[in-house]
Amino acid sequence: MRSGPKAARCDVLVVDDEQVVRDGVRKVLEGDGLCVATAEDAASALTHPALDDCRLILCDLVIPEQTGIDLIPRLKQRRPRLPVILITGYATPEQEELALAAGADGFLAKPFDDAELLATVRTALAAVEQAAEEERS
Repeated sequence: MRSGPKAARCDVLVVDDEQVVRDGVRKVLEGDGLCVATAEDAASALTHPALDDCRLILCDLVIPEQTGIDLIPRLKQRRPRLPVILITGYATPEQEELALAAGADGFLAKPFDDAELLATVRTALAAVEQAAEEERS
């Protein structure tokens, strides 16, 4: 995990109304060396300081105030190229289709294991790095 004065950059913002999920995801991702911030609902996510510099958002489908699907366009309006992966315990092909149509960059069904979570996050972050590299070229 990053430390010191340059530690402001956050790798992943986790948006989930369940504390146990936020804590579990944070533990796994921080164990992999990532900086993680959390938010419990849409309003907290949209005003979270990490939103301005995070590299990825993991957002639950069912959160207070609105669904994760409804939140995606609002996030993309602020940061169009920010990847958003929807996580849900209510995974159906229809929900996945709606999420992708709303701009989600991925869909992860709960319960997921640590390896699946890490693989999904690593793949998304690698795509972010690749896009940044291509933009610099």
